[in-house]
Amino acid sequence: MDLRRIDDWRLLSGASVEIRCHGVSVCSGMVDDVTDDGGILWIRSSTEGRRLFEKAAPYEAWAVEERLGFHYRVAAG
Repeated sequence: MDLRRIDDWRLLSGASVEIRCHGVSVCSGMVDDVTDDGGILWIRSSTEGRRLFEKAAPYEAWAVEERLGFHYRVAAG
């Protein structure tokens, strides 16, 4: 699976993602909801339930394009 870091979290609602902190995976699951400004998202994980992540913290969202019509701009580099 070719994961890419996604800078604009607003586009991730419903996507399967991996959340990383300092390069280490801390959670993976489906994005359940995202704030309008993309600063916070909620992940629903089968093993950990629903969790909140703030973009202002050192969290990064990584995703793969897996749904037809789901397009986003990936981070440079």
